[in-house]
Amino acid sequence: MAATLYTYPENWRAFKAQIAAQYSGARLKIASTSPAFTFGQSNRSPVFLSNFPLGKVPAYQGDDGFCLFESNAIAHYLSNDALRGSTPQASAQVLQWVSFADSEIIPPASAWVFPTLGIMQFNKQYRFPEELTMSFMSCNLITGMFQRLDKLRKNAFASVILFGANNDSCITGIWVFRGQDLAFTLSDDWQIDYESYTWRKLDVDSEECKTMVKEYFAWEGEFKHVGKPFNQGKIFK
Repeated sequence: MAATLYTYPENWRAFKAQIAAQYSGARLKIASTSPAFTFGQSNRSPVFLSNFPLGKVPAYQGDDGFCLFESNAIAHYLSNDALRGSTPQASAQVLQWVSFADSEIIPPASAWVFPTLGIMQFNKQYRFPEELTMSFMSCNLITGMFQRLDKLRKNAFASVILFGANNDSCITGIWVFRGQDLAFTLSDDWQIDYESYTWRKLDVDSEECKTMVKEYFAWEGEFKHVGKPFNQGKIFK
């Protein structure tokens, strides 16, 4: 029997696991098209969410029932010692370069390469895309911002959510800072991507604020102010 990797067609994050399996010899079945798997439907089903509560892909399920999500973790699990590193030092170096790629290569590559492929349009005013056609690219935008704001973690907390689907998505979130003002302008190290978004201060005593905090922290609710379905969320802390 072979393990199953759930994903959508041409998901480059899933390629990590497929490449690792090719090199290690691990048997891997890809479920990316109907009827085996339909992204946006299958990953929202109760059965799928019982194994992968966040509904994210790629998602791995072994023939023994073992489940994993997050592409780096899946690739690591499917690798052999030659790929993982056969010593603690070698393993640490592998992790080092995987982390480097996620934080230093993928975000700028997303902004520079994908517009030339027609996946998204480029925003000439900022470094990142203004309009994203693929939801996974919108997720990369959130992740990239979080990674580059690492020095802000002790001074802020955020729940940022991607709503909608391919060709019809938006990003909104709630940020909590120390103090009363927008923190990004207070340090050169924090002035990352914030100008790409519209900001407004919530009244902590209002029902609107209470409802939004509850919905954004739980990742569930009506989200009446958005008008699009919840796709997935990310936490900055």
